[in-house]
Amino acid sequence: MAAAMQEFTLDDCKAALNDVLAAFKQEDNSQRLEEARQLAGNDMLKTMQIFFPVATKIEMGIIEKYGFPADGDGLVRFTQAVKLYEKQDPAITQLNLDLRNVLMPPVAVPPVSPSQQNGNS
Repeated sequence: MAAAMQEFTLDDCKAALNDVLAAFKQEDNSQRLEEARQLAGNDMLKTMQIFFPVATKIEMGIIEKYGFPADGDGLVRFTQAVKLYEKQDPAITQLNLDLRNVLMPPVAVPPVSPSQQNGNS
């Protein structure tokens, strides 16, 4: 059964985010994530097909301990709860940023020339 927002406290949110980040750093999970990232390379479509399923499976295993369903809906609810708590506590904002950096590392985008900005090739 999904946790009601009044049951998922700000402290629970911090703990859940810390647990997710710690799970990503566990040796076996870290190795699985690195292998998936290498298979995907710098291709966003492959990242969505290969890396994200591995990462979300790990994350769903953690959020289930906090009362969220271990499925896509639970992940959406958890993310919504985190967004609400970000407004109340900068530590939540930082933890969520750390999580996003694991899930979506910065991508090097080539600079856009002035002619490309105007739609000219």
